[in-house]
Amino acid sequence: MRIFLKGAVASAAAALLMSCGGNEDKAPQGVPTGFAVRSGDTSAVVTWDQKPGLTYWIFSAAAPSITRDNYREFPAARITQPATSPQLITGLINGTTYSFLINATENGGAAGPSTASIAVVPRLAGGTWTLGTALPGDINAISLATGGYVAVGAGGLLYTREPKIDAAWVAGTSGVTTSLNAAAALGLTIAVGDGGVILTSTDAKTWTARTSGTTARLNGVVAGLGTFLAVGDNGTILRSTDGTTWNPVSAGTSSNLYAIAVVNGALVTVGAGGTLLSSSDAGLTWTARNTGVTADLRSAVYASRYVVVGDAGTVITSTDLATWTAQTAPTPRALRRVVYSTRLVAVGDGGTVLLSADGLSWTSVASGTSADLRALAAGSQLDYLFGGVGGVNGISR
Repeated sequence: MRIFLKGAVASAAAALLMSCGGNEDKAPQGVPTGFAVRSGDTSAVVTWDQKPGLTYWIFSAAAPSITRDNYREFPAARITQPATSPQLITGLINGTTYSFLINATENGGAAGPSTASIAVVPRLAGGTWTLGTALPGDINAISLATGGYVAVGAGGLLYTREPKIDAAWVAGTSGVTTSLNAAAALGLTIAVGDGGVILTSTDAKTWTARTSGTTARLNGVVAGLGTFLAVGDNGTILRSTDGTTWNPVSAGTSSNLYAIAVVNGALVTVGAGGTLLSSSDAGLTWTARNTGVTADLRSAVYASRYVVVGDAGTVITSTDLATWTAQTAPTPRALRRVVYSTRLVAVGDGGTVLLSADGLSWTSVASGTSADLRALAAGSQLDYLFGGVGGVNGISR
């Protein structure tokens, strides 16, 4: 038994030696090329020129610099393998310096030489925006969808984007020429638009038109709480449990409804003239709330409190949906969308982008565009994406 244990330990040590420096005659020649690291929100993205047949190892730790031999001496030391470029590294602490280096092995052999380390400091997303190539047509909404993201807009335009770093928007075919105003996904991806148009897709590429039973303009859609709901002009609310069959629900109002969201286990829809309705039974019945404002309300979200934004820089907050307080925003422009990931981000007319940690205090940041921003989504990789008039689009990590 002792001999067996010694052999097992020796084998394990030999395997570790091979991955970290033994059998040098089998090691890849030269350091990986194109090595770069970009900081994100509690994350970093590592990229390099990946070659077939090699297994890549990323070494990292919380330090201003590291080597393959000393990285274990620092906090948060780890190895990510097998790594694939671009490799997302999550679980980092914003404001802390992290260093990364990379090497490779081939067919289980020894590791080749390591790159020099690169240090980055993760930080909250939303503060710095990178514009993409403008897309033909106005973008009205961006949503997470099956396989990545979907953007919809004027004239039935539709684009999809993979959830990869630096992926491009790819034109798709919606099958309609009317304006698409909102999209949402929960397994099934749904887009809604003018004339009561409702489209569904299982892959965000092939779309099927559904019978909505209305010709009202549909402005918002949400997927959650085991149901799908769409809202629109003249107090229109439609409900579906499968995305195929849609039934009207009484809203108790004839006001235009512009958006709907799942917030803290409840449903909230907002609209013209300060209209706000809430539902605690998955959209079957709705209660009108007194917001204390008359501006058109455009979007709602929950981030430790309920936050709603609207025209003329309107921001209102509540802790219980019953009592609402108007907050001061650093803009008189219409705010079209608000989302929350690691902090609140709102976008609006004139390229407006506002940030907030709590919904009470807001800061304006440069978006890189003066176009009206109508679409905003919190991404799957702790990033934010916006879109707007003239096909403007941008991303912040």
